[in-house]
Amino acid sequence: IFQFFGDIMKNISELNRLEKARALIRGVITEKGRKHLYDLTGIAGGFEIPKTDMELLETYVGPAIFSEKLNEVGVLHFGGAPTIHKAVGFNRTSAAIFSTIMALSNTVKNVIHYVPKKPSHPSIPRSCKIFNLDYFESDDVDEILNKINEKTLTIITGATMDHKIVDLEDLKKIISYCNEKNSIVFIDDASGARLRLLYNQPPALELNADLAVTSTDKLMNGPRAGLLCGKKELVDKIYNEGLKFGLEAQAPILAAMINALKNFKLDNLKEALKRAENIDLNPLANAGFECEKTPTGFIIKNLSEEEYINIALKMLENYGIITITAAGMPGASKTLRIDFCSKDAKRISDEYIINAIIDSK
Repeated sequence: IFQFFGDIMKNISELNRLEKARALIRGVITEKGRKHLYDLTGIAGGFEIPKTDMELLETYVGPAIFSEKLNEVGVLHFGGAPTIHKAVGFNRTSAAIFSTIMALSNTVKNVIHYVPKKPSHPSIPRSCKIFNLDYFESDDVDEILNKINEKTLTIITGATMDHKIVDLEDLKKIISYCNEKNSIVFIDDASGARLRLLYNQPPALELNADLAVTSTDKLMNGPRAGLLCGKKELVDKIYNEGLKFGLEAQAPILAAMINALKNFKLDNLKEALKRAENIDLNPLANAGFECEKTPTGFIIKNLSEEEYINIALKMLENYGIITITAAGMPGASKTLRIDFCSKDAKRISDEYIINAIIDSK
């Protein structure tokens, strides 16, 4: 009972934080305009649709056209083969994960989840709980391998919420073992589908995963949506379940996903990587912050959740800097992370960002 009410209060607190952040964003837009906001979340996304597609954004016409196009570019993005694999769109990555677990809940007995660094994204354990599936997560490869069998759905996170990237040899080892044990292997590559490319890791389906999912707004200029790709029979089963509950991406989102995937350029991430490598974080260290560089930015690690949120909200109010800590969905990591891959990051200096953090302490 105490846990139940504790969860309720936690959810209310998360919602209050989100609503406050949105109010601050509205305030900046009203008083100063969009140019005074700087989205440094790494998931700023975008919603660009060619004019030729605008007249096709209808309930039945749109999906008929865009689902086929999304399949083509989606399979390519994951390194798949058109004869074996299929790609479909969901309204969020979490919706794709939920649909996957729902569709497989009658054929698997448990879900084993490897994360490069705990904890996992909450959408996975929450989905397992709804369908009464035993769930186990670990950042120890041997622990994971010891629990895999033919009745296991094995999930591997390609990059954590704080951009800790999976080791390629560990990834290959788990996938190989899953193939040997006939365990379905599903790579949660929300941001990893692109982050791993920075370190010359192959796309998920080239590594012989059965399924993979990515977020088309993470580290690319696409809408907040989930691209699920994998073996055709599995994808069809999952998509069919998602359709029953309205979890599929609608025509406008599909059109924007296609455009984002076509226009994705790894060079944009390489620029962010270079900036992250070169930024001087000594002023933050001198101010008492413990920092760690990520592939496309940096994180601050030594604060309490309350301190993270307070600093992030002050940065938003006084400097217009949007972070996941302030504006992210309930359950998202509260670690203060700055990401340089968005268009907004190019409009402000390193000094502006560092001063905003120090001044907001």
